[in-house]
Parts: sequence; C-alpha cells; structure tokens
Amino acid sequence: MTTLLRTISMLVLFLLLSAGEVSAQGGKWEIYDIGGVKYVSLSDVWRFYRFTPKQGRPGCVSYGAANRVVSVKPERQDFYVNNYRYVLSYPVRKHGEELLISAVDMKKLVDPVLRPRFSKQAGVVKTVVIDPGHGAHDAGAVSPWAREKDCNLAVGLKVKARLEKLGFRVVMTRSTDVFLTLKQRVEIANRTPDSIFVSIHHNSGRRAAEGIETFTLAPQGTTSPFAKTRRFADLAGNDQDSENIALATAVHSRAIKNTKAIDRGIQRARFSVLCTIRRPAILFEGGFVSNPKEGRLIATDSYQNKLADSISQGIASYAQIVGGRVGGLKKRNTRTGGSGINGSSTYSGTTRL
Repeated sequence: MTTLLRTISMLVLFLLLSAGEVSAQGGKWEIYDIGGVKYVSLSDVWRFYRFTPKQGRPGCVSYGAANRVVSVKPERQDFYVNNYRYVLSYPVRKHGEELLISAVDMKKLVDPVLRPRFSKQAGVVKTVVIDPGHGAHDAGAVSPWAREKDCNLAVGLKVKARLEKLGFRVVMTRSTDVFLTLKQRVEIANRTPDSIFVSIHHNSGRRAAEGIETFTLAPQGTTSPFAKTRRFADLAGNDQDSENIALATAVHSRAIKNTKAIDRGIQRARFSVLCTIRRPAILFEGGFVSNPKEGRLIATDSYQNKLADSISQGIASYAQIVGGRVGGLKKRNTRTGGSGINGSSTYSGTTRL
C-alpha cells in the first residue's frame, strides 16, 4: 500500500540523498514510501533539472533540455538518456497522477549520470587493469561458434594495445590461457594504484538472446537482480558509485554506437569481481556466444576490433573527465575532435548526454 509520508523541505531531502546532490528548485519535494522503499516525484525531478516535455521513446514519458532527453515508463525499471538504456534498482511507480522514482536511484544513478560528481579519490587514471574473464579449464560460455574465454582474451589484448598507444599503463590479469580465481583478479586491481578495472566477458542464454550489457556494483541499499534472495542489510556498496556509472556510461554507449548491437543496458549486480574491489570497476558483456548470428560475429577479428575500439575510447573519455588527462599525458584542451563520454562532440568536465 502506498503511503504519502510527508512533504519535506529542500534541506531534509538534501540530507536524505546526501552530499546535497539533489534538491528542489524553488519548491518542496514529496517523499513517498512503497513497500519500505522511499520514492520522489518525477515532477520534482524534472523541475530540478529544468526539463520540459520532449518527444522521446515511444510509450515512454520523456523530458529534457537542449540535446538531452530522458525517458521512463511506468512500472518499469528502464531509464533512457538519449536512447541509451540504464536499468534502475526499482521500477518507476504510479501514485495517482504522479510518477515516482526511488530515492536511491536518484542518488546513485540519475544524478551521477546527469550531473557527474566524483569522489576525492578520483584523479588521474594512469593504469587500466584489463581482466579477460575465465581461462584454461574454465571456458565460460561455449557454443558451436565461439568459446567465451578465447573471445575475452582476444578483445582484452586488443584493448591493451590501443590503450598503450594512448599513453596508459595496462595490467592484464591474464595474457594467456590460464586460470585465475575471482579473488586473484580483484587482488591484482586492488594493489594497482591510480587504476580502473574493466572485466571483459561474453554472454550465454537462449538462442534468441543478443546484445551488449555493462554492469557496475549494485549500490548499498539495493540488491542484485540475479540474487536468489533479496538481502539488503549485509550488502555494502562502495564509494566509487559515481565513478563506476561514469565509466560504464563511457564504455557502454561507445559499444552500442560502434557495433549497432541491441542495447541491454547499464545494469547493477553483485558479481564477485565487483563486490570487494576498491577501484572504479565495470564488467562488460560483449554479446551472446549462444546466439547463432552474434556468436559467429563475436568470433571474428573485425568485430573484436570494434569492441576493443569501444572499450579503449570509452576509457580514454572517462580518464579525461575525472582527471583531465589521458594516461600520464595532459589533454591538450577541453574540446576534442572526437567524442565525449557518451558520444557528444565536446565536454567540459561533465558528462554530456
């Protein structure tokens, strides 16, 4: 049962969402409770960002400003920014005429995407830890068209070559067909300073399943959609939530743009390689080896090059917005000839969607 708890001032919402990242513009925010989850009104969200109604995705409610359009659908967890898909921790709810979005999604996904704020730890990214998943006896997903462990390594080595040309130091968790535990992979990242972590995988599922998805750690107060039981109290997040989502946005949007693959979204999970890592980290799924068409494609050198281009370009964009540098080298200016973190032509220290 939906219960309106109270109307609160900007100051109280400021404390609820922490760090002053969200507050109403010249008004008050209403806080709702649905099954123990706190929600805020999307009308307050639109007002805060000075968004007005826009034409967006069919069947969605869309608002935006300038060249940015945000789309949501009632009772769904889909959240689109310029048609790039994110998966909310909780569905958008209806309350009378109002649409509601969870406070944790506002704090941990929406605001970091629309107004990036990076922690004090964020700085110059000098090193990238590339983690090709699986290896040796652990083949990962296997089909008549491809073996995941081979594709992961092939893409990982291509990313390494590209990043080194850009001036980054690259640490590979594995460069050959060997097996490492998940704990060993995390330990490599955690002992590598000034680094980010990108774990490269490929998917398996129904033959019809296809597309690219990117995962970050599920924030504290939420749970993984893949968990068999929904636990909250003992599931901590980490203090790189904004960095995680920015890195995921940069890589994922490039991959969708470059490959034209189905966009399965930026999602939250509690995979072992994400849970205890102390670095900005993502797990990238480059497609389904179990899909006859996509599986054959994933095994080709040309498609692996597209994935490697996307990952390395996204990493370079992320490094620029958090530290103003690519690898150990200062960027020449704030306007690039290429694309920003999510495909825009310029950026000035904030994510441009």
